Amino acid sequence: MKTISVSVTPVAKQRPRGYKTKNGKIGFYTPSSNKEFEYIIRKQAEKVFEKPLTTPVSLTIFFYMPRPKRLIWKTKPMPSHPCDKRPDIDNLIKSVTDGLNGIAYLDDGQISSIHAYKRYHAGDGRPKTVIKIEKDEMKEEEKKWES
Repeated sequence: MKTISVSVTPVAKQRPRGYKTKNGKIGFYTPSSNKEFEYIIRKQAEKVFEKPLTTPVSLTIFFYMPRPKRLIWKTKPMPSHPCDKRPDIDNLIKSVTDGLNGIAYLDDGQISSIHAYKRYHAGDGRPKTVIKIEKDEMKEEEKKWES
């Protein structure tokens, strides 16, 4: 199992934006916030992986979002708390899997299981993304569900 930690606020994958030039041609681009987040993930993954995995892959991702003012207390401890606001967790996952493409695994089609958690960071913490990547091997517990 390998772990990557990215100490920036998680960014959800946005749809490509379109534009039309003066001579009528249509083009598309990815928003810069997506590119930056994926680039940071890619650079952190390059430090951990010498070459991409070629087997089925399992991901566990923890997204620690900025803590809203309504959950900041001065006298009580502030543990990590589930986040039920935007951005959507599936869009957060997509930005991570795209950032790891070609570095942690050859293609994101190799991902056979994902466990993702979206939380507000603890009181003394900061927004970040923690990604655990491992080869996916069926566990005894899962084999029971097959039959």
